[in-house]
Amino acid sequence: MRLSILCFSTLLLLPGVCSYTLAADKHLPISTLEAEAKRFQLNQNPQTHYQMIITIKDAPGPFESINAFASYQAPNCTFQHGGIAAATSHPDKDIPIKFIKITDDKYQSDFYVDAIKDEDYYGQGVCKWVFEGVSVAFSAKNPKTDTWFDASVTPKDLVSNKREYNHLKSYYPTREKFSGYVSRGLNKEIFKPSEYFTMNIDMKKI
Repeated sequence: MRLSILCFSTLLLLPGVCSYTLAADKHLPISTLEAEAKRFQLNQNPQTHYQMIITIKDAPGPFESINAFASYQAPNCTFQHGGIAAATSHPDKDIPIKFIKITDDKYQSDFYVDAIKDEDYYGQGVCKWVFEGVSVAFSAKNPKTDTWFDASVTPKDLVSNKREYNHLKSYYPTREKFSGYVSRGLNKEIFKPSEYFTMNIDMKKI
């Protein structure tokens, strides 16, 4: 019998989303997620380079905290997780990315889709790394108590090169009674324009 377990970090931008499958296998290497993340090497000659620009319109105030990282997984490889009895996991790795403030309402960053080196890390054959997306969130000042406003992208967004998020102004800087709340966005059609602000994401392949 195999039992799948999903686990998520308590905060949107804390790396650690993972999936396990309970199935003892004496032939798989035993390790931890933290140890495995250090094992994987960066690609010294990445080719697929994207520039990401986020423009914020009608925000109720400034943003002083940005947390962002690009996520990758090698779905064709497996290792046994030492922290949970007989649990196996696909290798994954998060790479922090930095945003530069261009103007008061515009931020820019860069990332590579092929940032991790494809290599035989486990003697199972070459691990093929897949880009899973870029997690991005903004907060007013205090990352522990203020609201995090999501501006993340998925591999599908690389096709359209655009994405839009809308967030309630009333959640800035904090949502009442919800310390560290994560705003995932809203359907702007059911709110007045004066009630929300917009994050427009534009991506360009370099």
